[in-house]
Amino acid sequence: MTDQTISPKIQNTASGVFMMLGAFVMYSGIDVLSKGLGEQGYHAIAITWGRTGIQVLMLIPFIIHAGGIGALATRHPLLQLLRGIVMMLAGIFFVAGLAYLPLATMTAINFINPFLITILSIFFLKEIVGKHRWIAIAAGFIGALVIIRPGTESFHPAGLFSIAAATCWAISVIVTRMVQDKDNGLVTMFYTAVIGVVGTSFMVPFFWKPFTWDTAFYLVGIGICSIVGQGFMIGALRHASPSLLAPIGYSQLIWATLFGYVLFGNLPDNWTWVGTAIIVLSGLYMWWREEKAAG
Repeated sequence: MTDQTISPKIQNTASGVFMMLGAFVMYSGIDVLSKGLGEQGYHAIAITWGRTGIQVLMLIPFIIHAGGIGALATRHPLLQLLRGIVMMLAGIFFVAGLAYLPLATMTAINFINPFLITILSIFFLKEIVGKHRWIAIAAGFIGALVIIRPGTESFHPAGLFSIAAATCWAISVIVTRMVQDKDNGLVTMFYTAVIGVVGTSFMVPFFWKPFTWDTAFYLVGIGICSIVGQGFMIGALRHASPSLLAPIGYSQLIWATLFGYVLFGNLPDNWTWVGTAIIVLSGLYMWWREEKAAG
């Protein structure tokens, strides 16, 4: 089959799916390196400050190549500000939770992203959500409750950090979709990084621990993964809708479980697997209903 026999819509959708898969591989790398820094005594705010600072430095050559400061003009300054703030908070919340919970557990709770994105799409992107998707959303949140288990001895408040991170992430996905019509990926990544480093600069003195040469390599790795991951995500959202791409995030559990076991020697408990299964099946059902309705 040649490229000419494949419709542009299918090509775009496939490109979006592969880009989003790449994005979540990169985000798993960020999580692993961030957890590694956390286990060496670095606070989530300091890690986020270092990560966003490295991102700004790494983006400078791209900005120069694009024509200098003039290439950073934005048509959506308030939306870019909002995206930068929620991305900064998402990073802080998620890394804070990693200090107390296994990587795979934090990732599993974060799988409520598709449901949050769907809910937000109703208000900001005017998408229509039927009863089947609402059932899937409700089931997904039940799955999250199974993992967190509030009111039991197994409950750890750090699970709430993952919910907060997921909410911020979902907002950032919707905002990315809203700004991409006028602002290119470089503009979006730059403002996100600058807002992150400026915002955390006001807080980091209270949680400061000097970075060493060894830990600096962690930050460089985080910066690379973040820039590449955001680039993939922004590209993916140009080719496909947020609600279609959202279930791709489930692939991150594979990497989170593998890295968490190999590098940190921990695995999710049985109830976490049960809750994860509920969330994943609910998300896949929602995706299947969307595909059936579109077909």
